[in-house]
Amino acid sequence: MPLRSQYIEGKVAIYTDAQGVLVRNPADTDDEPQNDHEERPRKRAKRTTRSKGSLTDEDNLVASNSKRQRIPEQFRKVRGKLGLLERLAKDMPLDVILEIFCYLDPGDLLRLARTTKDLRGILMSKSSEFVWRTARENVEGLPPRPEDLNEPQYAHLLYESYCHICGRKYCYDVFWSFRMRCCKNCASATFLRCSDPAFIAGLPHDYRTLCQVILPWEYLKGSRSERDIVFHAGIAARYKTEFQKLQTRDERNQWIARKTNERLTREKHANSCQRWLQARLNQRSDELEDLREQRREAILERLEEIGWREEAELSMKNIWQEDDFSFHKLVRQPKKLTNYGWNVIKTELIEWLTERKEDRLEELRRKTLSCRYKLLSVEFDQSKSRHDLRDPFPGKCDILTSKYFEDLIWDTPMDEEITAESMKSKFLEHFPLIVDQWRPAKIEELVQVMQTFRPGASVSDLHLATTVFECTKCLPRTLMHYPQMFYHRCCFQNRETNSARMAEIQYIFSNPWSSKSLALSVSGSQIAKGIVEACSLDPTTATIQDLYNANPLIECVDCNISPGSWYGRLFMRWPSAIGDAKHRSHKLSINNFGDKTQQVLASEPSDNLLFSACCVYCHDTEITDMSSLQEHLRLHHNDVLDWGIDDCIFPLSLADARTHIYWSPDIELGHLCRTFLYKGYDTSNYSWGRALSPISDFD
Repeated sequence: MPLRSQYIEGKVAIYTDAQGVLVRNPADTDDEPQNDHEERPRKRAKRTTRSKGSLTDEDNLVASNSKRQRIPEQFRKVRGKLGLLERLAKDMPLDVILEIFCYLDPGDLLRLARTTKDLRGILMSKSSEFVWRTARENVEGLPPRPEDLNEPQYAHLLYESYCHICGRKYCYDVFWSFRMRCCKNCASATFLRCSDPAFIAGLPHDYRTLCQVILPWEYLKGSRSERDIVFHAGIAARYKTEFQKLQTRDERNQWIARKTNERLTREKHANSCQRWLQARLNQRSDELEDLREQRREAILERLEEIGWREEAELSMKNIWQEDDFSFHKLVRQPKKLTNYGWNVIKTELIEWLTERKEDRLEELRRKTLSCRYKLLSVEFDQSKSRHDLRDPFPGKCDILTSKYFEDLIWDTPMDEEITAESMKSKFLEHFPLIVDQWRPAKIEELVQVMQTFRPGASVSDLHLATTVFECTKCLPRTLMHYPQMFYHRCCFQNRETNSARMAEIQYIFSNPWSSKSLALSVSGSQIAKGIVEACSLDPTTATIQDLYNANPLIECVDCNISPGSWYGRLFMRWPSAIGDAKHRSHKLSINNFGDKTQQVLASEPSDNLLFSACCVYCHDTEITDMSSLQEHLRLHHNDVLDWGIDDCIFPLSLADARTHIYWSPDIELGHLCRTFLYKGYDTSNYSWGRALSPISDFD
């Protein structure tokens, strides 16, 4: 006969109805079944519904007492369905219970043993060891039980994922050799470095290795190495006590040998357990990932019904964030999607997809605009390489912000492709018109800057050698002649000159050209005036080309080293004298070197006038020396020059070279020519010539 549970035995046979009438429960009678119509309890009379506030204290007390009388005392504080496991332990035969338990794993048995006292008494008895062993054998790949642990202890180590020191949950750091789990926060107190004097004092090395373990640096506070050898403080103290109780050397050696064998056995078993745990974690991770994949597919199917699946799949291919839809907090959950769950996340997920769609369309728009601007930029660069740079040439952004090209790029529908061929044809058609409108307006703007210092100045004054501009943004200030300012970098740094549309993609290109940072240089004009006068030219009429043709030889007196020094005397051409900031305050000697002139010229590099030069025929800027100039002319312009075999013989003379090149306005004055040293000294016949101070001599 199966045992009846305590709850069933304790059921009361007499119940009290709401009116206080005592009736007998027919289910608890020991007599034979009676006729259904005999002594049937009468039905309770329906009572009128009262509001909660209208019930009297007496009514509440009667209802509470009647409910407490129906529930035995030992079950009145139990939550949920009362007594199910209790009935399992008392109503079911023991052999059936044990047979069922054999199909569980050790972790389930461990949790069952903690539910009720009856189940704990059954599972923790010695006679139930075969149940634990059978359950452990059901687990695939689980190493056998070590000899120093019983079945519940082994199950506790395998399946209870909390720290054995502080009780923190989800601790997966298992130290199998020490039969414990320990989190990183507790590791510093549990494990100590083997360099601790209290641990190593008076102990042999063989003993120390018995309780050692290697830990990564993040487990130990203040560790400077990647891995540290530490020991378990509790085990070390116990071993130390055992070791010191031994009297003879033989006993200690036998003890160390025995503990060493135990350690090797534990380490071998620990490696097997670690492999099993890692495989279990990997399997669980795969299961969770499968659940996430199923949830994602279920969400995609729901989104397809409302027309949002395509947007979700596009967000899975985002180039900035890899698959940000699958990693969304509402999607990447390891649980099955239900109708209730979908209704909970539907609104928030659609709002997120709406934002993603807006961001995607905006990114697509910006990408399309950038692509169109780059096509236009390629055509601009090719056109600039074919134009004469001695005339003012618009900057790239001046063309990009022109009304025609800006309307072409922004007003063309984003889904309509603009090919390179169509962009090239439109550029060649409208670019000359834009340049013809831009150039006079900017030259007039530059004249207004010049008139601030020279009232009455005109466009023709821009070509004078004594008209020197300076940039107020540069430190030291950059001096320049016309048209160098149209290629100076600081003139393209005024954001307020840009259009509102272009400001959205400001990171791609610079700004349109502006003269706001330009001013007429007083000191630079005075230096240029002194050089022009030293060349016997009229400062009021001498142009930059005249100064270029005169090409005076200049010595910086202040930069000269005393005769006899191995450094020599410093010479330069006029661009370096004006453009190089360190020579502007020095005394200069110009074209007055007597019979030493030819010797000085012999010290000048042969390609000094070709440095940063452009071809006058094709405006190529790759010419850097005399050899490259000769090769370029022979290969690309022989049809214009009509040279014979012996007409172009290396080297060309400087006079001949100057007819084929001009200095690139992209290069600053100070970088157009190199300075050079003359190391020959003859103080008896040396004449300093005319030494110029930077300002006083020009007043």
